[in-house]
Amino acid sequence: TLPGKYREALRLTEIEGLPQTEAARRLGLSTSGMKSRVQRGRAKVKESLLQCCTVELDRRGGIADYAPRSTGCGGDCGK
Repeated sequence: TLPGKYREALRLTEIEGLPQTEAARRLGLSTSGMKSRVQRGRAKVKESLLQCCTVELDRRGGIADYAPRSTGCGGDCGK
């Protein structure tokens, strides 16, 4: 459900591992424009996940545990 411009930015940087400057060049964006898309895309993914699942963080802010909510996205967060 992630809008295409954010999905593409995250695909290039997070999945393919491209530096944001290279991803920006490929998409015809400024580096700051790419940084904004990546940040907004990450925020949208986080928002979607938190609607679907409860997430418990450890002291460092890493994910310690998660569980599906009874409402949100059908209660299936991949666990």
